[in-house]
Amino acid sequence: MNHARFALAALLVLLTTGATPPQQLDATSMTPAQLLEHADKTTGTLTPGTYLRTYTSDGGGLHTDGVTKISGDDRETVEHTGPFTTALGIFHGQQWRQNENGVVILLSGFHDTADPDANALAHAGSSTALHMLGITHDAPQQYILEVAPVGGPRERRYYDSQTYLLSQVEITGSDGRTRVWMFSRYRPAFNELIPYTVRYTDGRPANDSITQITSFAASPVSVAGIPAGRKLLPVSQTKPVEIPAIFDEDGIVVPVNIGGKTYNFALDSGSDSLGISPRIAAELGYKRYGLSKENIVGEFDVSQTIVPDLSIGNVHLTDAVFSVIPVDEPDDKDHIVGVLGLDFWSSAIVGIDFKNKTVTLYPASTSPPDAASLSAMPITLDDGVPRAPVSVEGVEGFFLLDTGSASTIFYRHYFDQLRTKTPLEESLETRWLGGIVDMAAYSVDNFAMGPAAFKHASIALPPTASDDNPDYDGIIGRNIMEFYKMYFDYEGHAVYLRPNV
Repeated sequence: MNHARFALAALLVLLTTGATPPQQLDATSMTPAQLLEHADKTTGTLTPGTYLRTYTSDGGGLHTDGVTKISGDDRETVEHTGPFTTALGIFHGQQWRQNENGVVILLSGFHDTADPDANALAHAGSSTALHMLGITHDAPQQYILEVAPVGGPRERRYYDSQTYLLSQVEITGSDGRTRVWMFSRYRPAFNELIPYTVRYTDGRPANDSITQITSFAASPVSVAGIPAGRKLLPVSQTKPVEIPAIFDEDGIVVPVNIGGKTYNFALDSGSDSLGISPRIAAELGYKRYGLSKENIVGEFDVSQTIVPDLSIGNVHLTDAVFSVIPVDEPDDKDHIVGVLGLDFWSSAIVGIDFKNKTVTLYPASTSPPDAASLSAMPITLDDGVPRAPVSVEGVEGFFLLDTGSASTIFYRHYFDQLRTKTPLEESLETRWLGGIVDMAAYSVDNFAMGPAAFKHASIALPPTASDDNPDYDGIIGRNIMEFYKMYFDYEGHAVYLRPNV
C-alpha cells in the first residue's frame, strides 16, 4: 500500500468546517456521541460549485503531484509519481480507481460498510465499541476517543478540546504495529475547514509521508466520467487463447519470456499487482522506483519497476509496471520468481480448468463459454483481488479467492463463530511474503461456495499474531477451487463456476 495515497484518501473524507467552535465539554461526563456531535458541528458542506485542488505528497522515496477536480458530488483525482500515473474518483455515485498500468476498478465501497470501526463511528449513539478515555494534560488539550469493536483494530482518535478538529488517528493492527495520521494547518475554503497537511508514520522511516494541499480554488472544471481502462493483454475479440501452465503443488505456474529467457511466474488471483523478484529485476537491469516497507508475517521491501516487453505463450505485454517484491522461491522445484496478479486477470476472462489443467483467456467483453450451465458468483474488487460470498454452517462470510494459496484459511474472527471445528493431526506450513507461517488444520462442516456444497472441508487457522483482516473472513485456496471449473470475469464482477465431474 502506498501510505502517501492513504493519507490523501484521509484528506478527501476528513474535511471539517469553519463553524464557530462550541463550548468545551467536561471530559469526565461527555459521551462519545456528544463528542462526535460537536465534531460534526465543525463539519460543513462545500458550497455548491466547481473547484480545483492541487497537492504534493512525499513518501517511500517518491514525490507525487496531484490534482483533484470537484464538481458537485463528482470528483476526479490524477496523481503523477515519477514515471507513473494513477487516478481515482467518484462519478454519479460510483467510486473508481485506476492503477499504474491503466487498469480501472469499479469499487463497491464494502470497506465503508464492513469496517467495524467505521460502523461504530456511524452509530455512535448505540455503539458499545466507543469509549471516552479522557483528555490529555499537555497543551493543546485533546479529547481521546477509543474505537474498539469486536473483530476490528484498536483505534484512538484525538480531537482538539477547543475546536473539536480531528488532530490525530492511531490504528493498531493485528501485527501490533500502530499507524498514525496527523492532521494540521486547518484552513477555511468555501465554508469548509480543511487540513492542509497530513503526516503519516508507522514507525518505519521508509514509510513516513507528508501530503500538503498547495491550492484550493473555485474553477470552471468538469469531471469527464470514469475512464476506459487499459487491457494489458491484447486478447482477440473473438478467439480464446490458451496459455502454457503447469498445475502442481507450487500452484499454477506460467512460463514468462523476458529478454529471451524464460522465468516461472505464479498465476495469483490473490495479488493486487504484477510482481517480480528483486533478483530478477537486477539481473535484467531494470531501474527501481521508490522504497517502502510492508509486513505480512515478516517485513519486506517494496518498490516498482517497468518491464518493457514480455510474452506469455503467444500473448505479449509491453511497458508493464511491476511491483518488486520477494516472491523468489529458489527452494521450490519450479523456482517461481514472479506473480501475475490484478493487471493480468482484469484484461480478459480467465478460465481455469483444474481437472484438465488448462488456463484459457477469453475476450473480456464476452460471456464465458457454456454460460448457461454455469453459476455466477458475484465478486467485489475494491482491493484488486476477488472477494466472494461463502457459507459455512450457514454462517455467511466473504473470502478472498486466491489461486496463489494451496490451503483454505479461516481468520479467527470467523472461525470462532462456527459450532463444529474438528482438529486434524496434520499441521500446515504456508509461505507468505514475509516468511513461513505454521497453521493448525481443522475440518469444518457444510461448506458452500457457489453451486457446490461440501459436507466436510479442510481449512487452516493462522496463529493469533498473523494477519486477520476484518473486511475478509479468510482465503479460499486451491484445495477448494480444484473441485470447480472457474471463469474469473473481473470486468463483469463475477466468477462463473461449475463443479468438476
